[in-house]
Amino acid sequence: MPGRLAYAMIGLATFFFVEQSTNSVTLAGIATGAETIASSLTAGFRGHIIDKFGQTIPLSIFVPSWVTAVTVMSQQTHAATIVAASLFVGLASPPINLSTRPLWRYAVGAENLRTAYAIDTTMMNATTVVGPFIATAIAIGSGAMYALVFTAACMAIGGVAMITMPLSRTWKPEHVESATRTLFSHKPFQLLAIEGMIFGLGWGILEIAIPSFATITQNPQLSAPLLGTLAGTSIIGGILIGGRASSITPLRGFRIAQVAVTLCAAPLAFTSPGWSMGIVLALLGLSIGFAQVYHWEVLEAVRPEGTATSAAAWLWTMEGSMLAIGAALGAFLVEHVSAHIALFGVFVGMFSGTAFIWWYATPYLVKADRQLSEVEMVQALVDIEPTRQ
Repeated sequence: MPGRLAYAMIGLATFFFVEQSTNSVTLAGIATGAETIASSLTAGFRGHIIDKFGQTIPLSIFVPSWVTAVTVMSQQTHAATIVAASLFVGLASPPINLSTRPLWRYAVGAENLRTAYAIDTTMMNATTVVGPFIATAIAIGSGAMYALVFTAACMAIGGVAMITMPLSRTWKPEHVESATRTLFSHKPFQLLAIEGMIFGLGWGILEIAIPSFATITQNPQLSAPLLGTLAGTSIIGGILIGGRASSITPLRGFRIAQVAVTLCAAPLAFTSPGWSMGIVLALLGLSIGFAQVYHWEVLEAVRPEGTATSAAAWLWTMEGSMLAIGAALGAFLVEHVSAHIALFGVFVGMFSGTAFIWWYATPYLVKADRQLSEVEMVQALVDIEPTRQ
């Protein structure tokens, strides 16, 4: 929990620190984007070294490196050094969630695995809602430097707990054959990756446009409630769909959910930080929660055999990289063009992804137009968790 709380806090803690230090929303977006893209691009690498060396050695390197990088960043005053430090924070991201997930099978047994994953995901999602509130409260009340220090302390506590846990220290990775070449030559995966990158760009604009817009309108305290609303309703949407008993197929559900996301994003450009934006974000988060579950179910149905972990990891790498670009672009648009134009860009991204799935990709994803087995549904729910953490 402390490590996951640190991940939930680092985005806003970094944003407010850079904005307070440089008085530039654009630089705040660039620093946040640099952190995200560095973390995303190295997700596959971190997963690989866990699979090769186990958990103790990698975590013993990544955790103190990340804590040190965040602490060093909190002491910087120049834009270049802050961005460089944020880049290193992303590169050093400890694979807390990648390490936690495989331990559940040994802790509770296969018969309780789905329940354990549900509890684990609920706990993780709770931090995504609470973390931004804590980061914002500390940054506005005491200063963003203290928000970064508190974030580093949470990761230190959580990281040490993971490293010293007997189950983690004795865990042995399974031997897995590389299927990367097969994966990237697989047409359905290519299409889902393209859609994921389009969505990631729009999502990145949204995540940074909210605190940027709130800060520019002299309401930075609204950043956490608005982001919390978005995250909270997406969790509710994921729970509602993830626990369903329905005859709808993953492909059909994904197509319908994509339309819902696009419709909910349409009025976003006409809102401002406050009740109007909160209502739209609540509906958007709910529809994104639906789409997220179906998205991973489609991936589970169409991916090549033997790519259960690598497919999710590489998909997040590409999606997360575009998310980082979206973050930098969104901050620039808010500060130098218009916050409403940035929010309109979110709608454009969601509409483009929906159009791509409906009018081009669907014929290549027909394997997902069937009911999934219990095993496939469990794997899809596991993959919902971002693998960069």
